[in-house]
Amino acid sequence: MRGRFVGGIQWSVFLAALLVLVSLACNAGSDGGRATDEGGGAPPGPTFEPVGQATTDLAKATVQIQALVLEGGSWGAIWTGSGSVIDPRGLIVTNAHVVDDRYGDYDNLGVAITGRTDEPPSLSFLAEIVAVDYSLDLAVIRIVSDLNGNAVSLQLSAIAVGDSDSIEIGDQLRILGYPGIGGETITFTEGAVSGFTQERNVAGRAWIKTDATIAGGNSGGMGVDDAGLLIGVPTRASAGTVQGDIVDCRPVVDTNRDGSVDEQDTCVPIGGFINGLRPINLARPLIDAARSGQQYVSDAPPIAEPSGGFDISDTEFTSLEFADGVTEDDQPTGLWYALPEGVTRVCAFWDYGGMLDGMTWSAYWFVNEELDENGSILSNLWAGGASGNWWVCIRDDAGLSDGLYELVLEVEGEIMVTDSVFVGGDRTTIDFTIVNNSSQTVCFVQLSPSEAQNWGQDELGTEEVIDAADQRAITIAGGVYDMRLSDCDANTLIEEYDLDLSEATSYTVSD
Repeated sequence: MRGRFVGGIQWSVFLAALLVLVSLACNAGSDGGRATDEGGGAPPGPTFEPVGQATTDLAKATVQIQALVLEGGSWGAIWTGSGSVIDPRGLIVTNAHVVDDRYGDYDNLGVAITGRTDEPPSLSFLAEIVAVDYSLDLAVIRIVSDLNGNAVSLQLSAIAVGDSDSIEIGDQLRILGYPGIGGETITFTEGAVSGFTQERNVAGRAWIKTDATIAGGNSGGMGVDDAGLLIGVPTRASAGTVQGDIVDCRPVVDTNRDGSVDEQDTCVPIGGFINGLRPINLARPLIDAARSGQQYVSDAPPIAEPSGGFDISDTEFTSLEFADGVTEDDQPTGLWYALPEGVTRVCAFWDYGGMLDGMTWSAYWFVNEELDENGSILSNLWAGGASGNWWVCIRDDAGLSDGLYELVLEVEGEIMVTDSVFVGGDRTTIDFTIVNNSSQTVCFVQLSPSEAQNWGQDELGTEEVIDAADQRAITIAGGVYDMRLSDCDANTLIEEYDLDLSEATSYTVSD
């Protein structure tokens, strides 16, 4: 791979009238989508006075969103999430998965209003989706009626939208939302911005990472800066239904070193909380479209509704390599066997095939055997098409710490490929030659730094083998490694541990 990257909701009640929304000036902060004219939009309207900076004021602009089904003549919520009112006439920003109507799971969207912070929210209105982007997991909904379908005139508490590009590491954030299904009161946590994450197909900052505790039901809620401006949308890490618990322990490393990751391995705690916010600038095109009465069109490939469970038997991730950055056209800035001290990014590039948009995928970064949730991508929806190449990065603008960086790539709960790279340590590049003096064909060579938790990928690639009486030189960063050689049926031929490969050397395979 080196040097060859290519680049209606169906309503069960009649809605008597729709509110006319206005076009308010705001600057788009992302190339994630665009608004297209559908009848010329709405006429200008008055501006509004947003709520103050006090947390109690901000709470009044936070709502609970409920996916409702009609049972026995009354509404029942099958899941809930959170949202932020950005216009007093009922425009609300949230996550796409909170309002996902592609599967026909619910009849209507309900909006529960915050009254007192020590009391549960009051289910008061029905809403509709006016702009949604499943690839970004962002949506804008609009209140259209009361619970009986009657038109309403609203003057809700609303928050002003800020600029998520203006915040920096160390800035303080306040997080508000509803933590679970029905009945709970609003929750408030606070913390600092701990970093930013980049993502393929997303311009600029893809995620704001924070050390603030964010419970699962806070998805779609409010992330606020010191000035009381909305700068991010807390977004859950796990996949599945909204009412499902956040997965807090996953087997993603080969702890028993048997060559496979399964229930026999010790699971890795994910924490049970989400700690990422989608920057509000990514939602600006959706907000613009909703305010102007235009249709939002995402520039990203649409994520189709799956017809059932995904078959990943033909899915593969191959040729995983590491770089120190990414160019504007998605090329690696420079590929490395070991990166120097003080780098600000470690990026991984790989080829893929057999993918379907809508699959769930994760990229787990481990630094010196510890999961780095700030840099990891947890249970995103795939929007990269069937085949091509992709990248992810772990980043710290102050400089990444030295150590071993290990990446685990997962699709639909199955590990696709793993590998690791050193950062710092003044390492040299050496050739390690495997000499096959046996009668067996060596089809798989795995060389894993001894501190790594997984065996890593096959160094020979998908087609190369080492025949009997043949040899192969493999370039690696000098260090201490474990080695596993296998035949073409994936049966282990040799396992060696703690090999000193600090200098060029060879290893002879014999019968």
